[in-house]
Amino acid sequence: MSDYALPLSVSITHDQLAWLDARRRHGSLSRSAALRQVLDGVIRDEALAAASDRGSTSKEVAACQGW
Repeated sequence: MSDYALPLSVSITHDQLAWLDARRRHGSLSRSAALRQVLDGVIRDEALAAASDRGSTSKEVAACQGW
């Protein structure tokens, strides 16, 4: 598991908050946990896109990212 950084304050729109709370209601995730999952997904998608440009496989990227 990754080490956590210091707390971060962000401003989001009402629509984004509603989306986040809807995801939260479907499980026991906190808003912070849901945001971490979204960020992890974006980071993973960018890494996979960059790897495909370099010819790396998704397994190689996942191994480098710790997934």
